[in-house]
Amino acid sequence: MSRARIAAAAALAIAATALAPACHESGGASPVLQPDDLQENDGGSFDPNEILDPDSMQDQQALDESNIEQFLQHTPYGPPSFLATYASHGLTAAAAVAQVAQKYALNPLVLLVRAEMDQGLLGAQYYPAPPSRVEYAFGCGCSAPGQCDADYAGFDVQVDCLGAALRASLEQIRAGGTTDGGWGPNVTSTTLDDQQVTPADASTAALYQYTPLVAVGQPGGNWLFWNIWQNYANALGYAPPPSGTTGPSAWIGDACASDGQCVYGDTKGTCDTQFPQGLCTLECTMNCPSAMNEAPTFCAAFQQSGYCLAVCNPNVPECRAGYVCKSVAQYGDPTTTQYVCVAN
Repeated sequence: MSRARIAAAAALAIAATALAPACHESGGASPVLQPDDLQENDGGSFDPNEILDPDSMQDQQALDESNIEQFLQHTPYGPPSFLATYASHGLTAAAAVAQVAQKYALNPLVLLVRAEMDQGLLGAQYYPAPPSRVEYAFGCGCSAPGQCDADYAGFDVQVDCLGAALRASLEQIRAGGTTDGGWGPNVTSTTLDDQQVTPADASTAALYQYTPLVAVGQPGGNWLFWNIWQNYANALGYAPPPSGTTGPSAWIGDACASDGQCVYGDTKGTCDTQFPQGLCTLECTMNCPSAMNEAPTFCAAFQQSGYCLAVCNPNVPECRAGYVCKSVAQYGDPTTTQYVCVAN
């Protein structure tokens, strides 16, 4: 599936929350959730202004594929989840979650919590009915219940769409202070259940952008995300990493150690480790990403292909150690040149 189609589906990800109430019974009960999901845990008092701290949300190294597989085999509910043996498009659920976590620099636990919160998938011992609970778990590609694009079927596609939506919100906040929906740190907004919320951080704002509900003690809102997170984190013995040590902080041209650090909005880049301290880049044919407060970029003819590199000023070069400011041709157009930082 193309990146453009995934991005379009991510824009419809909010449909997951619109579709979810159809699975809920009146009175707050839910046939898709486990009783523990709605029983307030002992993880501390709920604060609607901080659902999850940024370091925990972006701790992409929290669980690897084998850890995720073990968690699906030994859930906090007792029996294993059917996801432990489920696969779509040749990917196990554990592999899909692990790959998306790395791709979008998100904590795999965030994705697992949403899978339970939205459709009760971790608590389901057997493949649930209707199949849409799995194949369209997050509502991506769906305009209404039963009206879903077959190209988006499969847990792996759905979890990728979820990851893209959350990462897009985080990047919108980083670039402009708020999401497209107006959610941002220290910005007071009103939820769909008429609650005034002032997110304390970007991670909480991104969660409200995806699901603009508080819904204390009920299915479907950010209280439920917080409650399930506490339950899962306690079961795993998970502790937040040191402040400021997680999340993608590398722009095109920056140092990096892995591909997961090189994410530009909802576009996944690559970390070319053959260059000094690693080089965040992106294969291109003409255009490259741009963002506020980041270096301009240029699609350079580089290594017999086109790669995005950081633009520099030859009169005041500011390339990092091991790189020089050099004029190179644009990929596909040798008559257009630009100064960029390249390895010395």
